[in-house]
Amino acid sequence: MENQDKKRILIIEAALKRFAHYGLAKTTMTEIAKDISFSKALLYYYFPDKLSLYVSAIEHLMQIISRDLVKSIDKTKTATEGVLKLLQKRQAFIQKYYNILESSQIIGNELPENLAEKFHKARTFEFIIIGSLFSRGVASKEFFMTDTKLATEIFIDALAGIHFNILSKDKSMFPGKEQFKLIFQKEKMFADIFLDGLKTKPQP
Repeated sequence: MENQDKKRILIIEAALKRFAHYGLAKTTMTEIAKDISFSKALLYYYFPDKLSLYVSAIEHLMQIISRDLVKSIDKTKTATEGVLKLLQKRQAFIQKYYNILESSQIIGNELPENLAEKFHKARTFEFIIIGSLFSRGVASKEFFMTDTKLATEIFIDALAGIHFNILSKDKSMFPGKEQFKLIFQKEKMFADIFLDGLKTKPQP
């Protein structure tokens, strides 16, 4: 069983590299098998098709990103630094794995239910980690707010609004690399303004 798990992870890691470099459409199961000197039949033993392997690669990537974010944020000295670090790391991952994320748009209406669930978990994780940073800021008296959950919802909704407005202007379904840079610039400016506002103690 342990050997089988290792082979599965090797396949997923090889697929992740291929998807990150070439995207979903231009990657074949034959190429992935060749990269790790496995037979194509062995790949199909673990994954019935390329799409199921893609879903597993996305899940593996999200686990990597989650661990890296938690580790990076734990090293920050303030809640403000933590939030800004999260935005910075997210942008870095988007640039690095752009081809994988863009591939999810190629699938379109055929987006598997389990893949949609993975993206939902990623959004939930982001909500939890930002909420925890706001709570940390309140505990250290860096921030002043009475409802961290509501503040987290407003913050995330505003970020989503920036994303949506940039895409709607260009009538795009998925941001191009230049659009991502603009999104990050606006997210950073918004975060600076929003977090500065939380540092002001309300008058009694």
